[in-house]
Amino acid sequence: MMTQSRYHHGSIILVTSMILILGSIVTSAQAEISPGATLQGKILYRGPIPPAKTQSIEQDKETCGTTTRTIPVTISSEGGLYQAVVSVEGLNGSTSTQKYPPLLIKNDQCEFQPHIAVGSVKQPLEVQNLDPILHNTHIRSEKRAFFNVVLLPKSQGIKKVLKEPGLMTISCNKHPFMMGYVHVFDHPYYAITDAQGGFSISNLPRGTHRLTIWHKTLGTIHQSVTIPQHNNSALNIEFTTP
Repeated sequence: MMTQSRYHHGSIILVTSMILILGSIVTSAQAEISPGATLQGKILYRGPIPPAKTQSIEQDKETCGTTTRTIPVTISSEGGLYQAVVSVEGLNGSTSTQKYPPLLIKNDQCEFQPHIAVGSVKQPLEVQNLDPILHNTHIRSEKRAFFNVVLLPKSQGIKKVLKEPGLMTISCNKHPFMMGYVHVFDHPYYAITDAQGGFSISNLPRGTHRLTIWHKTLGTIHQSVTIPQHNNSALNIEFTTP
């Protein structure tokens, strides 16, 4: 009887220990697959606004107009900075298994639409010409040309897959006043601000991260942010005066 009692007691301890271990494993697995937090915020600018620049157009005036106006900084009534690119440094979230629709850039009335675009490595970039005139769209990084194609009037889009992260400029060899930008990332943790300066980045792991905020005129700033586990975060970041 003594032996059976000890055996029964030992079995209870063993089963209880296994339950605790399994529970710990399940909890750990749930933590690994649980979705991350969403970072929402606004990029603000309180400094002086550079004046707009007007440039005369000498060719294809029937489509491009007689002048073009470049606006260096656009802000909302509350100071929200439009078209600032926000990204998180140091994270290795892969984009290889994700399927993105083509990143579309249009030559439309001698302007690149959108003027500033963001995309991911392995995402197709499609360039279209909606104008009734010829354009030569030239996209290049700091190191090399990525896209340099003559686009016939009203031509269908030409696609090419984005292969490297970094900032690329877009220009037209025929119309020097045309300019745009494409930011390419090798992770999904990026966003571009809307007309109110707002942005949102989802599925961020908890911890302290370094944000990079880029603007075509104001340059680049950095900001640290701490993401709590499973909780969303919000912050406002003010761009310093250039």
